[in-house]
Amino acid sequence: MSAAIPADEAEHPLAPFYRAWGYRTWSRLGTLWIASGRFSVISVPCSYQVATTRAAVEGLLRETGRLAAQFPSTHDTGVARNSYWVRDRNYGLGSLQRQFRQHVLQHRARCVVRPVEWRELATQGHAVLRDALARQPGSGPIAPETWTECCRVAGGILGLTATGCVVDGDLAAFLLSWVSRRRCYVLMYYRSPRFDAFRPSHKLIADFTSRTIRRDDVDAVTLGRDLVPAQGAVGDFKRHAGYRTEPIPVAAVVDPRYRALLTHRWTRGAIRGLRRLAGRRGGPLENVQLLDVAALTRLPTTGEP
Repeated sequence: MSAAIPADEAEHPLAPFYRAWGYRTWSRLGTLWIASGRFSVISVPCSYQVATTRAAVEGLLRETGRLAAQFPSTHDTGVARNSYWVRDRNYGLGSLQRQFRQHVLQHRARCVVRPVEWRELATQGHAVLRDALARQPGSGPIAPETWTECCRVAGGILGLTATGCVVDGDLAAFLLSWVSRRRCYVLMYYRSPRFDAFRPSHKLIADFTSRTIRRDDVDAVTLGRDLVPAQGAVGDFKRHAGYRTEPIPVAAVVDPRYRALLTHRWTRGAIRGLRRLAGRRGGPLENVQLLDVAALTRLPTTGEP
């Protein structure tokens, strides 16, 4: 369910897709926000920099009922994280790290990368999605009917497309991308571990990027940014795929009623200690890194962003 949209702020083009996926969405501050866990919201696409003030983000938190918001900022504040971009129209096999290139070449005869129609993705993509989510801690399964609705809605969104890697006739991996203002944002990609021997995600990213950066309406392709908390090996994969790292300021704002307490160094130290004791059962304690970012975030209080 989405919140009511003010008359002067149109719904973000991607909002219907994320709602069909099951997220709560808010079209605010020139971008899309989706619920992230039980306590926070995050801006989408995750590498799009948001120009805003602290007061405006605090208003968003009041509206959403969330404790914190995470977003890339146009201000030099918070913490620097890597965003991953290809801007070179000559991107190709020579752009890939050596081992990554070997994986692409080794199975190229059996791996075919091509656009996937939404109706086809609705029927064949669910098995890939199911296999991929089964390996992600905390991710629940998505019902086939929910996925079918996602694909139906996606088919009506301008600039949103699907690309897949097919191994011997079976869909092994796919990604969803959105082109806006001459930038192509890869929103998500999934692979089925049943096909890992063929490295379909390597072939998919390399071929997709090579074709997309040569489009007349695209100047840059991005695989997003490092999140908070960071995802470790995911960044290595993107670099090996030939994506260049560009620093991006990531900000976090906490509900002002709790900001002084939650961002205090003693509180954060105590939460970090509890997190170590809880281990994998940390639950809400996972957000301690987000509080670290919030403690370093300095945005204009009011006025022009």
